[in-house]
Amino acid sequence: MSLRSLATIAALAIAVPSAAAQNASPTGAASTEKPATPPPPTTDLVVAGRQLAEWILTNQMDSVVAHLAPGQNADTTKMELARFIEQLAIRGGNEVKVTEEKVVRRLGRYQYWRTADYDRAPGAVLMRIVLTPDGKYQGHGIGLANNPPPIDP
Repeated sequence: MSLRSLATIAALAIAVPSAAAQNASPTGAASTEKPATPPPPTTDLVVAGRQLAEWILTNQMDSVVAHLAPGQNADTTKMELARFIEQLAIRGGNEVKVTEEKVVRRLGRYQYWRTADYDRAPGAVLMRIVLTPDGKYQGHGIGLANNPPPIDP
């Protein structure tokens, strides 16, 4: 594997600030208990996640901010997403083809998972968007699709 591929993998695996939204327990305390089951969705979360992903990938931050979960800071979210998009463009390039979309539960929260090929990434990339049951944005994460984080049973 080339040094460039290793650097790309490392860059994609680096946690972004809003990854805390994906990794924190819903109560805020580290726990070995089974994560709480979120309330049933009130909207089609694949559709909501896809729309948020498209807004993020096309730098339409005002649209994402208009769909923030309660308690999320608009200015912080815009700054985090701008940094995320810049790094994705530098290290992964452009999204070429979406190969899978699904919603999973992770750590007691819903996540939209979008697997896609990027023109400069060494493999398929997994973009994760944390969603509320009504489809609002709570955070994001990214990594290579061949190493996804664990999901709730």
